[in-house]
Amino acid sequence: MFGTAAGALLGVGVAAEVPGEVDTLDQAPAKAAAPDARPGPPPARVAPRARPSGCVPRRPLFRVHGRRTQRRLSITFDGGPSKHTLGVLRTLRRYRAHATFFLRGDNIHGRGRILRRTLRGGHELANHSYSHPHMPSFRQLTRTSRLIRRAARFRPCLFRPPFGAWNSRLIRDARRAGMLTIYWDVDSHDSAGASAATVFSRVVGLARGGSIVLMHDGPGQTAATRAALPRVLRGMRRRGYRLVTVSRLLGLRQRL
Repeated sequence: MFGTAAGALLGVGVAAEVPGEVDTLDQAPAKAAAPDARPGPPPARVAPRARPSGCVPRRPLFRVHGRRTQRRLSITFDGGPSKHTLGVLRTLRRYRAHATFFLRGDNIHGRGRILRRTLRGGHELANHSYSHPHMPSFRQLTRTSRLIRRAARFRPCLFRPPFGAWNSRLIRDARRAGMLTIYWDVDSHDSAGASAATVFSRVVGLARGGSIVLMHDGPGQTAATRAALPRVLRGMRRRGYRLVTVSRLLGLRQRL
């Protein structure tokens, strides 16, 4: 869903009255105006912008990328939360970028604070199954969504299959659990032992409008991922791309 903002500029004109010729010697001095004892109304308080509590899935149920004509793309992180997630969040904040985090349910325990901080930063939480098995069961999906809701009061509407393996049954299960299945069109290879230079060149070289980029912040995240991320974000900004969450890339309605 694209958001639009419109601003109006209000000009205020002040007219000054020029007095005619008067005999100021015979004129009684003007009395000072009595101060208004009644204070004016307090300034209106601007309500804080509501933070989304999820998104609303819509067809098609399987997505690889967004609309190609937009100057936006999404970076996604799989496998967290972990001890590396806070560092990723700091880097994203430095470059004013937003991302989607596909979470493993078995990594959520004791890390609710990280999930809530992720949402406060304008990022998105999504489902990556409970224990990352090949072709997870329906229960793996619903268990993870339930843990995310309990820890962060956020209802995920996006699911990514572990190892990128999927079939029609898994897509149907994700839909039953209220989620779209999200793949990617740019693999950074950060989990395959690629160097920081390779991660950077793959992402910046292959990404285009509407791309969904695969990276990782799980326990196995490498030093190459951490070293490449700032360069990736700078490179995308220089090329005129905005980094947004997957649900915003796809134009999904946000739950408030």
